[in-house]
Amino acid sequence: MFAVHCAGCFNYLIADMYPDSKRTWIGAMYPNFKEQSLWDRYVTSIYWSIVTLTTTGYGDLHAENTIEMLFDITYMLFNLGLTAYIIGNMTNLVVHWTSRTQNFVSTFNLKLLLLLLNFPLPATCYNSYILYMCWTKLLSSFSNALQSYYPNQCSKS
Repeated sequence: MFAVHCAGCFNYLIADMYPDSKRTWIGAMYPNFKEQSLWDRYVTSIYWSIVTLTTTGYGDLHAENTIEMLFDITYMLFNLGLTAYIIGNMTNLVVHWTSRTQNFVSTFNLKLLLLLLNFPLPATCYNSYILYMCWTKLLSSFSNALQSYYPNQCSKS
């Protein structure tokens, strides 16, 4: 939000200081923009900033001179980097979450197997657990074999 505010205010500053106010991004839409209220000018600046940040780009507010074009290019490159950073962090979170889940399941299964070996249980409980472990291993192996045999038809999840 701070970047949106700063970019909007800086872009307004460029338009305000430009010699020909009608050849600015805000002057093209509002020829007498300096006579509007501060609130209206601020909302217009924030609107431009958010539309540019989200890459929506309606086309109603756009650069009219070279200085504004250079600032817009810089802001769009900043937005590209920010988006890549956010997506990279989200991907990293998902990868670490998946690996932690796999580690937890492996550790849990190992501890459960050690518990079953150290403490006698009724044969039906022990046999059920062993059957479950063998069945899940068989299904996993079958799924991997299918995916390697039909790589385009099977999606790995």
